[in-house]
Amino acid sequence: MLDKMAFFIYVIRTGSISSAARQFNVSVSAGSRWLQDLEQHFGTTLCHRSNRLLEATQAGQTLYEEFSPIVDKAERVTQKLAGFQDNEKGHINIACTPVYANHYLMDKITEYTRLNPKVTFNINVTPWALDHASTSDLMISANARFQGYREKDLLLVKRELLASPFVVVAAPHYTEQQGLPTQPEDLQDHACLVATTLTGSNEWIFQKGVENIVLKVPKTIEVNDSDLLLRGVSQGAGIAYLPQFVTQDAVESGALIPLLQDFTTSTWSLNLYYHPASVASPVASKFKDFLLNNPC
Repeated sequence: MLDKMAFFIYVIRTGSISSAARQFNVSVSAGSRWLQDLEQHFGTTLCHRSNRLLEATQAGQTLYEEFSPIVDKAERVTQKLAGFQDNEKGHINIACTPVYANHYLMDKITEYTRLNPKVTFNINVTPWALDHASTSDLMISANARFQGYREKDLLLVKRELLASPFVVVAAPHYTEQQGLPTQPEDLQDHACLVATTLTGSNEWIFQKGVENIVLKVPKTIEVNDSDLLLRGVSQGAGIAYLPQFVTQDAVESGALIPLLQDFTTSTWSLNLYYHPASVASPVASKFKDFLLNNPC
């Protein structure tokens, strides 16, 4: 019954049976049965569905508040005991923003597993990696530095992995048809491809001298994946504001041209978040060190 109570804690934390089932390495149907068994054991409903997520009832909230600290303490004990085992064996859950997952993370994991074949990984590719802090060992998330971005108050350690200035780019055939913007304000008359998960909003930041320009551009096409954005701008769908490393190959090949180069842009910052040493598992700590030493 204790396992089923711990499972319920993760159902409430993640908002879904399927996410909790992945954490416990059981099927969704088995997880559903566990939840039903638990409700039958206590003789009351413990959760209900609201806005596609499972939320605790009053009885479920009581169970969550009383038992959640016990689950956390049990996990810390487990992780400490794992320190006496082989650090090159275990499982690591990673929540990662798409741009880093697509360009670097899989290569890094492939390299690491060649050296440590007994380490297994689960990668959750999501623009909202920090939302999965309760179920992940490592979170890789990004933000634009000039956006007034306020991070969630999480008890996590933060280290920067990469930093890259944004560049404004378009395909040559787009500018031939629509003209070249010479001032940031000109972008309001153009088709703009927007990824709010990269910049926090559809506001693009420019600076020239001491003047800062915060421009709200049209959301002609909005996606949450920088590689889709790159594909769209390369095909002439409009103008995009992307981290320089994402566009570098396309610019060097002539598939894209940089625009508004007289202006400085904001900086895209990619950060690794992880749990303190007192909580983190040894296998996750070792991979964290590997990633910090080899981010790209």
